[in-house]
Amino acid sequence: MHFDLAHAAVIIAALVITNMALKSAGVINEENKHQWNWKVVLAYFVVVVIINLVWPI
Repeated sequence: MHFDLAHAAVIIAALVITNMALKSAGVINEENKHQWNWKVVLAYFVVVVIINLVWPI
């Protein structure tokens, strides 16, 4: 059970860091932060897939 919680915590931290990186890169800004954006979805997907490849449950 503690491995599941650690895995979830790592994914949450990685997604928060990805979100901050996308904001600093200008992909997410105030005008479009509530709109659907394929670039954001793709970035989140890639981050989660890479973490799951490195650390499978």
